[in-house]
Amino acid sequence: MTLRHSTKTLLSTIQQSTGKTLQRAMDLGTLIELAETHSQQNTLKDLAFSSKFIVKSFELMKRIGRDGNGYEKISGEFSIQVQKSQQVMKQILAHADAMTSSHFAASYMEMNTLTMENLMQLYHDLSLYKNYLLDQHC
Repeated sequence: MTLRHSTKTLLSTIQQSTGKTLQRAMDLGTLIELAETHSQQNTLKDLAFSSKFIVKSFELMKRIGRDGNGYEKISGEFSIQVQKSQQVMKQILAHADAMTSSHFAASYMEMNTLTMENLMQLYHDLSLYKNYLLDQHC
């Protein structure tokens, strides 16, 4: 999917304003494009909110370790939120072309080590998008 100039500018602004590098910028841009084109901005905001929760939960799970107090509960909620976020992503991708749908399915929807790594990178970018929206009071 080709990104509009406004989306590319937004991605650049997010990187500059956060001081962090987007890891899956083209895929974040694709989600933004699809959401804007098909009036799903609130769905994308929900995905960004969930992503921020997932990123923070993952950081906490790494910090406390498997034997840490509350790990099982956090891990369970983490798994639920990942599944929900994948469903929300599918809603946004419902209007995508076949190539884009195939790319997202292979990169983010199969549950294996590589897709989980990809998902965490996309969640990272979505959480930066969420922070940008908060800073802009959107």
